[in-house]
Amino acid sequence: MRRRLLWVFIALGVGASLTWVFRTEIFLFLLAPAGDRLSVDGKAIFLSPTEMFSLTVGLTIKGGLLAATPVLAYNGYALFRPFLSRKKRRTVLLFLVMAFVLYSAGVAFTYFALLPASLRFLLSFGTDIATPMIRMTEYMDLAMAMFFWLGIVFELPLAMLLLAVLRVVSYKGFAKARPYVPATAFILSAIITPTFDIITQALVAVPLIALYEVGVFLAWLARPKEYSQE
Repeated sequence: MRRRLLWVFIALGVGASLTWVFRTEIFLFLLAPAGDRLSVDGKAIFLSPTEMFSLTVGLTIKGGLLAATPVLAYNGYALFRPFLSRKKRRTVLLFLVMAFVLYSAGVAFTYFALLPASLRFLLSFGTDIATPMIRMTEYMDLAMAMFFWLGIVFELPLAMLLLAVLRVVSYKGFAKARPYVPATAFILSAIITPTFDIITQALVAVPLIALYEVGVFLAWLARPKEYSQE
């Protein structure tokens, strides 16, 4: 246990150290979806002497946690691995891999599609009246919140698969809920996204509907024999 915790803390330290060393490149990477719309010269602004330092410390901590999370997940799996059968080991490992892939897909979708579209609308609205001057803290809070929540939302198929495996909700239960999915998806997109324009909301709602269909298929795949016999 101590050895495994040590590896987690090492990963935390390495991730935090690399984030601090490459902080400029990471900040520029995170600012890229906004293009040159954040202010007159295209850069975000900060208003207090300690703002950028505080943001950098926060980013460093997040970088360390990001590096430590997969190490923690693997060591948690390795700790309980001797108590699991071979079939259960494969199942748990598959769930961990799927969780990582789906969360990464949500973050990538946010970075390449949702965040640029949201900022394009927000930062162009009213520019004939006033000039945007966006604080670095406000931009980072918005970006990190969207990365987090869209990553969680993209875990929907995995959550549905888990419910089907545990016999909490069956494939037919998910299938019956289909008529309510589009309206629910648009309501969730209105909650998650910072804008109320239909294009940005559709960018979230349509993938949500597609993810639900993937989850329905996975729920059927979990117990296909049960449904083929009915």
